[in-house]
Amino acid sequence: MRTRLRMAAAGLSLAGMAVVPGVTGVAPAEAERGVAVGTRLAARTDPAVQLIETDYAATVTVPSPKAKKAFSALFDAAARHAKAGRIPADHQSQAKWVLRTAAGHVERYLAPAGPARTAKLVRPGLCTGWWVTPDGYMVTGAHCVSATRAALRRFYGAKVLPTVTGADAKSFLTAIRRSAQPDDELVRLAKEMFGRFNARQMRVTGIHRSIAVITPLPGGGRDKTAKVTPIRLVAKGRDYPGEDFAVLKMPGAHDLPTVPLGRDSDVRVGDPLYINGFPGLITTNTAVFDLRSRLYPALTEGAYNARRTTVLGVPYIQAQAPSYHGNSGGPVFDEDGKVIGTLIAGSVDPATGETAENHSFILPVSIVRKRLAAAGVAPSASRTTVLYDAALEDFFSGRYRAALPRFQRVRALFPAHPYVASYITESRHAIAAGKDRTPRR
Repeated sequence: MRTRLRMAAAGLSLAGMAVVPGVTGVAPAEAERGVAVGTRLAARTDPAVQLIETDYAATVTVPSPKAKKAFSALFDAAARHAKAGRIPADHQSQAKWVLRTAAGHVERYLAPAGPARTAKLVRPGLCTGWWVTPDGYMVTGAHCVSATRAALRRFYGAKVLPTVTGADAKSFLTAIRRSAQPDDELVRLAKEMFGRFNARQMRVTGIHRSIAVITPLPGGGRDKTAKVTPIRLVAKGRDYPGEDFAVLKMPGAHDLPTVPLGRDSDVRVGDPLYINGFPGLITTNTAVFDLRSRLYPALTEGAYNARRTTVLGVPYIQAQAPSYHGNSGGPVFDEDGKVIGTLIAGSVDPATGETAENHSFILPVSIVRKRLAAAGVAPSASRTTVLYDAALEDFFSGRYRAALPRFQRVRALFPAHPYVASYITESRHAIAAGKDRTPRR
């Protein structure tokens, strides 16, 4: 089955592992306890993976239609055609002929007039981003923070035009009810004529873009008091199939959790890859799950399938890890927990519009590095991340007494940390239950 590529907009990602200096691979105690690679990756990288919301606010105006003299003349022409036997003689058939004729050249028969119908709308978008510096530089996809005017116009039109077109058609059909009773075809033709007129006359003005990071509350998840923090666009590349990359900056940030960059040359076909992010199809766009749990990142895993090159000459990695709208911009990790690329796109079945299973396309980290350098951004690990990763290693090795004070220092450094509180609680419970394996000095 042939597929076409689609943007993986709004937010699934796989979590990666921030590296602690002097610590590589899996500690023996972790291996003994059977801690899965994905478990470690999610624990270490979830704090740096964030939900991004990009809103486009605009005013949409659609003028009311006014019949020109030529439109009234169409009814006389219909009567002549009926008399000559070229169309059926009943008024209903004549009205249908008028609408078919007018729909072909709406500007000839209808003119814009007052009062105008006006609506203020917001087009929301959800994606995934990830911190690369403690002071608030973030990586995501270019298409996550940029929408073409044509795409915005399509969105606003879909929201506004059905309502105003339906009202125009109803008003017209009411006016001719004495001579022609509206059947299904007459209703369809009236909507077709007014729909074409309204689509051509619709104006979109005052477009304003705002980008924000939705920060989970301490303990994880989001509720009505979740913090929404504005973030500004610093640089971006060309939307997929170009170098689909963007860098954002949150002002006044410090000690943010970060993830480390690796090398895409270190992974090969067949290697497992991990995507971390916010799949809108599964979580953020559904009412099935409660508000707190919907804001946890989701981790998926799949093999590195192939190296591809787009028609614009940009290299992409094809992976078998599932991704969905909302995952766009999320980090993709190797087994060592280093970012090897950014999730950008998946595949869609052109016949059904449904997401094809297990086809994800990743912008290599070599391009990310190049873009960050051009923007003057030097990726670095935060104190929060180094300490948190060390605490997690102790935790997964059963050294709860060693992990606890480290987790507590993380909370002191970064009080808004969404996950450390739960690890503090779990460590205390494990110590109380006699499960601690910290060596005695």
